[in-house]
Amino acid sequence: MENNSRNVAANYNGHFLGHFFLLLLLIATAFTLPITTVFAANDTAPQYTTDNKGIYPSNSWTIPNQNTVINHQGGDANSGWDNTTSWDGNANNTSNSYLKFGADTNNSDYQIRKYAKETSTPGLYDVYLNAKGNEVKNIKPIDIVLVVDMSGSMEPANNSSGSNRAQATRDGVKQFLQVIKDAGIAQYVNVGLVGFSSPGRYATGSNGYLEVGMQSVSTAGQTEQINKTLSPTFSGGTFTQLGIRRGQKMLDDDKNDHKKMMILMTDGVPTFSYKVTQATTISGTTYGTAFSSSNQDQPGSTSQFVSGRTNWYDGYTSGTDPNGATTSAKNRGRYYNTSNNVKIWNTWAATLGEAKISKDSRTEIHALGIQLGEDINNNYLDSPLYLSSNDVRSRASLIASSGLYQDANDASQVTIYLNNQAKDVLKQFNTVSQGSISDPLGAQFIYGDDTPTVKSVGGSVVQNLPTVTKSNGNIAVSDINLGKDQEIQIHYQVHLNTESDNFKPDYWYQMNGKTTFAPTKDGNAVEFGVPSAKAPGTEFKVIKQWQELVDSSKRPDSINFEVTRTVNNQSNDWRATGTLTKSDNWSKTFKQLNRNNQSVSLPAYDNKGVTFNYQVLNESTDGYVSNIVNKTNESTLTNTQYGLIIDKYANNSKNKLTSAEFIVKSVDGKQSYTLKDNQLQQLTPGDYTIQETKSPTGYQLDSTVYPITLSKDGKWSSSGQDINVKSPTTDGNGYKDGFSIATDKSNNTDKNNVIRFVKNDAFKRFDLTVNKVDKTTGNPLKGAKFTLTDSDGKTSIYKETDPTSTFTFENLSSGTYTLKETKVPDGYSASKDVIIIISDDGSVKVTNNNGDWKSTLQNDTGNNQINLTVNNSNKTVFPSTGGSGIVRYMVIAGAFILIALVASGYYIFRIKRGNRS
Repeated sequence: MENNSRNVAANYNGHFLGHFFLLLLLIATAFTLPITTVFAANDTAPQYTTDNKGIYPSNSWTIPNQNTVINHQGGDANSGWDNTTSWDGNANNTSNSYLKFGADTNNSDYQIRKYAKETSTPGLYDVYLNAKGNEVKNIKPIDIVLVVDMSGSMEPANNSSGSNRAQATRDGVKQFLQVIKDAGIAQYVNVGLVGFSSPGRYATGSNGYLEVGMQSVSTAGQTEQINKTLSPTFSGGTFTQLGIRRGQKMLDDDKNDHKKMMILMTDGVPTFSYKVTQATTISGTTYGTAFSSSNQDQPGSTSQFVSGRTNWYDGYTSGTDPNGATTSAKNRGRYYNTSNNVKIWNTWAATLGEAKISKDSRTEIHALGIQLGEDINNNYLDSPLYLSSNDVRSRASLIASSGLYQDANDASQVTIYLNNQAKDVLKQFNTVSQGSISDPLGAQFIYGDDTPTVKSVGGSVVQNLPTVTKSNGNIAVSDINLGKDQEIQIHYQVHLNTESDNFKPDYWYQMNGKTTFAPTKDGNAVEFGVPSAKAPGTEFKVIKQWQELVDSSKRPDSINFEVTRTVNNQSNDWRATGTLTKSDNWSKTFKQLNRNNQSVSLPAYDNKGVTFNYQVLNESTDGYVSNIVNKTNESTLTNTQYGLIIDKYANNSKNKLTSAEFIVKSVDGKQSYTLKDNQLQQLTPGDYTIQETKSPTGYQLDSTVYPITLSKDGKWSSSGQDINVKSPTTDGNGYKDGFSIATDKSNNTDKNNVIRFVKNDAFKRFDLTVNKVDKTTGNPLKGAKFTLTDSDGKTSIYKETDPTSTFTFENLSSGTYTLKETKVPDGYSASKDVIIIISDDGSVKVTNNNGDWKSTLQNDTGNNQINLTVNNSNKTVFPSTGGSGIVRYMVIAGAFILIALVASGYYIFRIKRGNRS
């Protein structure tokens, strides 16, 4: 029982000690953490949903009447998401949708918000990022001593540039104190003043310095006293070591654990210093480590030790002094040895040593070199330069803590420097100090034309706004410093990139990549909620119509077409293709087309928010001419067959001919057709030639080549001249050779899809062959002569064929001819004149001929033929032996007389009878 009690007690003590040490660990951890460190809870990290709708915030809110943008809710680690699902997105609202960070969410260390809203331009979004700061909890005050050079060279009358450095310093100090007051942290900032010169001067008195003790800026009269102390005219030399020593003493006398900070401002080289009794050399630079309490080095207007001082050792050597200044035979610096045998050549050793002692005591020294110039030793007139301005600046920078030295090239920069120092002080009390934002652009977005802006929107104005840059698809915000009631808002615009080939309509795209906020320079970054946006697609309708002449067998089962899209009726180089099929019944509405071997969607508007109009640009179907009629997102394609018909006429006649043949060839040699007259031939767009290859029987072949062109848009032309006439052109009693639109054969809307070619052929000439024969016997007669005269009296020459009973008149054209027998064979009577009429259409008529005739049209190369037989009668005809003589003629004559008498009697009888009636 006792053992059990001991075990219980031991266990109890063990548990107690464990909890005690754990508590100590937590307390120690809390005290060792930097005061500006803030942690973001895991459950405050934004959450997103990925599905077939896209990527979008899982916990979201939207702006009324804006269904194309969705934003992430706000929230904190303790309460979770704020469940605000809708608000108007007013940028002046500084309450909604903030992500809050810190242990006390009712008094967050900092808050961030990011959201987007669509502008009046479709697809263009305003993006806002807000960051809100707070004051650091458990604030530790800061002690600052202002160490001001009050030497005479600070006044305009005593420096070569005429610059009023003294007044710029007074103004800068005054503004420095006011900024701290205005920021509401005056109770946390203690400020003292040390103004230094050379001992015995009017401005600083016999000690060489003036002081205002360290007190809170909020203490009544403190700022007034500091400003008043700097009001006298500055005079005397530059005892920088004295200023640093008095400043450090003021900081040391204020016994506390506050941060210690010294701000030193001087315009020249130190011309006074305490004698160095011990020193050390670090990286080639001598630093004093111990000093005389009363003995001083006073070179005058330079930092270099010169002759004429009894407390100096003569040390005439040629070479380089330990601080890097070059000596020569005429400009030998003096030096003295410290107790640890280190040579001291100038006042820099004491000044830099005093600054090192101060920095080693954890004082942060900020130093401003005001228009630092050369160090000239006027005691050596032949070689006065001791240190160049760069040498002086290099030494002055060693006074300051690492990275805390600056130059002021004119008096105005003194005020700017002190103003920035005040802002740096303020940063130490802000939860957001030297913070930054990284905001990469989303893959499906492009930046707007605006420049990102930043402004102060909190209850306390942010005087020093951060820097915002936009480059390489990222917006970066740097140097963000925010305290209590301070908030900034960054604004820029983005377009949803609807013109990219991978765009999908009504799909949520994240507007940005992972957007982070780091509240401090080295602090952990947290994430903004990223908004998503989407854009609608559109539809495009294509209708196909067919207009065919005689052959629908060439109609394909599908057609391909090329599409472009216009903005404000302006075309661009965007192209896509589509396919329409017979199974679609030649009408289809498209939501996607093909582009670059992939299927692409059709956005409703471009990257600038201007509505797209999709139109068929071209379509080509073999054997057809395509006509395109475009409306808004609708195209009607009409495929029309075009054709050629040839009408064949005889010259000067409107009578059509048959049996002619033509060859129609395409200029590219790919097509060739043989056409007969009045035959309709389908043509595809291109250049063609037409040539007659066979003429109608009896007509002259005309091998002239006629060009004809059918353009892709269904326009006819020949030799560059458009063909617009609707009927053949008359020429005398016929038509001219040439082309016209065959409206009677066309079947398209414009009645122009058939072209008519009229071709006239002249009849071949005729050869007239006259055969002279005996009328009674039919035997050829010789000895006759003929003349053939046309209507103009022109006589044709004939060719006699042996025997001379045949006469040939060649190459007779159309017209009226008279054939006259001019010489009669002996014993025969002359024949009557024969009239021969040859018409334009090749018909022949012969009159007054007592013989036979016929005309023949030739199909070969020879002339057409007229064959005419002319009979001659013998003058005297005797009856042959044993014949009837004239008895038969007498009988016939008597019969005729008897018939005449009977007819006359009958006629008289009828007349008398008629009268009685």
